[in-house]
Amino acid sequence: MRILFTRFPLESALGGAERQTMSLMKGLSGLGHSVAFLGSCPVLIGEADRAQLPNASLEIGPPPVSKWTAIGFFWRKQKMRRRLEAALNEFGEPDAVFMLSMSEKLLLTETAVKKGIKVIWMEHDRVGNWLRKNPWLPMLRKLSEHVMTVCVSELSRKIYLELGWKPEKITAIPNGIGLERFSPSPPPSTSASPGTRRVGGDCLPNRPNGRTGGMMLGCVARLSAEKGVDMLIQAVGGLPEADLTIAGKGPDEGYLRKLIWQINDFEMQSIGRIRIIPHIYDIAAFYRSIDVLVLPSRDNDPFGLVVAEAMASGTPVIVTDQCGIAGYLRDGHDAILCRANSERALREAILRSMDGPLRARLSENGRITAERVFSADSMIAAYSKLLGDIGGE
Repeated sequence: MRILFTRFPLESALGGAERQTMSLMKGLSGLGHSVAFLGSCPVLIGEADRAQLPNASLEIGPPPVSKWTAIGFFWRKQKMRRRLEAALNEFGEPDAVFMLSMSEKLLLTETAVKKGIKVIWMEHDRVGNWLRKNPWLPMLRKLSEHVMTVCVSELSRKIYLELGWKPEKITAIPNGIGLERFSPSPPPSTSASPGTRRVGGDCLPNRPNGRTGGMMLGCVARLSAEKGVDMLIQAVGGLPEADLTIAGKGPDEGYLRKLIWQINDFEMQSIGRIRIIPHIYDIAAFYRSIDVLVLPSRDNDPFGLVVAEAMASGTPVIVTDQCGIAGYLRDGHDAILCRANSERALREAILRSMDGPLRARLSENGRITAERVFSADSMIAAYSKLLGDIGGE
């Protein structure tokens, strides 16, 4: 089968959506399909080059996902459509098109469907006002009746159903990870300077002032309001027996560092037990270095890939009910689930995780769940089956 992936984003960065797209492209190629990429996303173009997958760069203008781009889209859409249709013809009319951004969903879907091409819309992004209040939503909703929309969780699928998608035209396929990268076995020992420990290429501070015992918590998240990192900091601030390392960057970094400074200063610690580091070079080693990973998302986190990665590494996880991945997990069996947007709920979940036997059970069951539900092979098989279900290969 000839399969074309398309993406024309407002901004481009190597994030979870890009990694998942590349994993799927390479996986479908490995199954014998002819896979190519078309778009204006330099990250995916570069990744496709490295994977030796055919690709082409095409600039058509920004997608209608902000106030001004949505207004300008009315005047630009005819020219954009012509360029998209011409590019589609150059690819020899593929058998299936995976569309990742709004522009081609609005402009190319009707043409593709008329040509008998299978169309799959992939929805990785958090739904916000960019979609809920978008003037092009009614048109998008109407076009959705002729394609299959794939979300990464039932949480996201429910949101699209509320937006008017037909139940039979939308499904959920969880993201997948390369399990071989996240072995629970300990990494080789490496040297570090006094007062630090080596984690994934970074030297992180040990527990301050010679602290021993207690919990080592980790959080890997974008530092923005919807991720709830501020609530996690405040929850840990009330638990002096816990240390927290947050890995991430984002617009709220200054505010979060101020919160941390206030807690550390109040405790008069020369090296704070709560800290932010901008990047982890070996994320698998980081997961293995902590006792528990916490993802405190407060609002509509479509999946939460770091949770699956930590579980595959054998690290117990705490996740809120606003993370899509929570829908695949069982509280007390393979994860600790808690109410979102609640400092108290997070603190209680952390206190629960201090039970050693519970952590051991979560570690073992979480690893089994990750292998069964969140492997890249499982994701690729689900999409391959979907292609067959749409109309046969």
